[in-house]
Amino acid sequence: MSEVQLVSKVFECADIDDFTELAYKNGWTDGLPVLPPTEKKVRAMLDYIKRDPQEVLGVVSCGEGMATIEKVAINAVMAGCLPEYLPVVITAVEAMLDNTFELMRVQCTTGGPGPLAIISGPVVKKLNFNCGEGVFTGTGHRANSTIGRAIRLILWNIGLGRPGQMSHATMGHPGRYSYLVAERPPEEANPWEPLHVTNGLKAEDSAVSMFPSGAHIQFNLGAGANTVENNLFVVKDVLTNLGQFQQAMQKLLVINPQGAHVLQAAGYDKARFRDELIKQSVRAVRDIKRTGGTSTTATWHWSKLVDVNDDDAMVPAMVDAHHLQIMVAGGWAPPVCQCVCINAMHGEMVTKKINWSWD
Repeated sequence: MSEVQLVSKVFECADIDDFTELAYKNGWTDGLPVLPPTEKKVRAMLDYIKRDPQEVLGVVSCGEGMATIEKVAINAVMAGCLPEYLPVVITAVEAMLDNTFELMRVQCTTGGPGPLAIISGPVVKKLNFNCGEGVFTGTGHRANSTIGRAIRLILWNIGLGRPGQMSHATMGHPGRYSYLVAERPPEEANPWEPLHVTNGLKAEDSAVSMFPSGAHIQFNLGAGANTVENNLFVVKDVLTNLGQFQQAMQKLLVINPQGAHVLQAAGYDKARFRDELIKQSVRAVRDIKRTGGTSTTATWHWSKLVDVNDDDAMVPAMVDAHHLQIMVAGGWAPPVCQCVCINAMHGEMVTKKINWSWD
């Protein structure tokens, strides 16, 4: 067992029931039970990662807590993670600390987005992430649920993003309990370029992409039961939902494998599908005006993209290819071909390579 010095405060508990009540009393949980971070389990995490426990990853907004390796490991234990999950959790934290993610706004805004962890690359199979049926829900896969939970506890306990205190989410987001999705690898019926490759990494890399997600919309693509032109029309209609269209914001489409195969067979690889959707996904100024608008300080507020006095001018839902991210995950669902559209809120997706090998 490692003899590295731990600096976190030690609490004595008689049993698991005693710890559970202590966790609630001290606000270490957002309401769901957590596991006791015993010294044995925390040291096992640190022995696995072999990094200085006091190494600082960064400062976590909005409470400006210091994210050390030790503190991250403690929260990972509380979430039920295995030691081999810790490199994934650390990478997720590093991605959220990137300025592009805008963690302060994500944690504090009235919109209350839920940070979504997207796992892609060989790690999906190596750590047995679920990338098939029920990919967004609890399916008994420990990696999906506990890594997503660890990210939430880090934002809660280190970042102090707590509603009614520093967080001002009007409604909140159910994904804030645990929100993670794993992409199907090429050998798992994914005919399209992996998400991390689209965003500049190599196919053999494993990655975490953190996406500041607002609305999560499940919809029926109808691939295989309709024409590709109609499939595109349906997706365009979802992407241009007026309630999410006061500004051009990054979006994530999660296409199920059936839909990806049908589109690929029709000559639509991921890039062509994306580019055609960007071209079609527009709404007239007269429609956008009916929303009442949002703060014009937003980078891509609609009033900065077109002539606001021209009611016939068409406002784009996404400003470029980077702002429409597409991945393949989930089960097969013919003929409705259920898929998911997720709108970003405030920041943008950040992709980080996991600098770890599980060989």
